[in-house]
Amino acid sequence: MAQKMDNNFKKRFGDRISVSYLVKSFTPAERETQNTKLYKAIRQVMVGILKREPTQEELLGLKDISEHNPRRKN
Repeated sequence: MAQKMDNNFKKRFGDRISVSYLVKSFTPAERETQNTKLYKAIRQVMVGILKREPTQEELLGLKDISEHNPRRKN
């Protein structure tokens, strides 16, 4: 990271988050496992945001979900 970005990251998150970069590349099987885990994580985040199952277009980024803004009711 650039020095300014690194300082901003440290200021915002302190020692709660550490960043590590991959030294070697994944094998095809490891890459498939990683992609599957990332897909499931992104899907769960979208379910939390939308409060429903996302469509294929939403998962692929073809449909804009930024306008979906349900208000919390207190």
